[in-house]
Amino acid sequence: MSGAVVIKYGGSAMDDPAKVGEILAEIAGLARGGIPIVVVHGGGKEISAEMKKRGLKPVFVEGFRVTNEATMVAVEEVLDGKVNPGIVAQLNGQGGKARGLSGRKVFLARKAVAGLSEGGVVDLGRVGEVERCLVDEVRKALAAGETAVVSPVGQGNDGGAMNLNADVAAAALAGALAAERLIFLSDVPGVLGDRRDPASLIRELRVMELAKMEEGGVIRAGMIPKCRSAAVALRQGLKRVEFVDGRVAGTMTKVVKGEEKAGTILTM
Repeated sequence: MSGAVVIKYGGSAMDDPAKVGEILAEIAGLARGGIPIVVVHGGGKEISAEMKKRGLKPVFVEGFRVTNEATMVAVEEVLDGKVNPGIVAQLNGQGGKARGLSGRKVFLARKAVAGLSEGGVVDLGRVGEVERCLVDEVRKALAAGETAVVSPVGQGNDGGAMNLNADVAAAALAGALAAERLIFLSDVPGVLGDRRDPASLIRELRVMELAKMEEGGVIRAGMIPKCRSAAVALRQGLKRVEFVDGRVAGTMTKVVKGEEKAGTILTM
């Protein structure tokens, strides 16, 4: 849907209840102003907490949560049963009109390739990669004037649920919708030349620069899947990807309305 804004919301942006309220109030306000918005959320800390309650130990390889069958049950229950309806309820409480969607209705996924750790190759289990997006339910929500809130749970080609990286899922959906823009809410000003120095903020990036920056260690850790998946979405026709500091109230609203530039803008 042309004109739609896809917002990836997760990580530390979901940790502080006060900040959560501010961010969701902004999203609800933008939607009330007629801007079609899709939210793809995470929920990693909630999943880890639930796993510990069940006696399951969280294990990560290259940033991916190793997901066996028992872990996948916890992941789906937390994301679809707690986090997603919680965000929908808060948006509606802020005067918005939101519809929650399990990612199983949106993301068709295949099993991800094995990960590498110090001990060698590791089977990531039910970690998935997005093969294709089914956008009908999202479009219906937007056509009804609703904010679509989508979980990063995929429908596996074996019929079961798959655990998806929320950054990758958001970028895939933005590309499939031919969205106007994709916004990654972050707890940093944007892409930094030196991660320890906020003054090293890189204001504009081109896709052709990403590989070199990754090789040089400028783009690292959690920024890697964000940038790689964003590049794929831009090649699909997405106009731009923006990294916005979610810690500063009002920033996202100003960026979407064109009153302020995003921390970092990534384009073709």
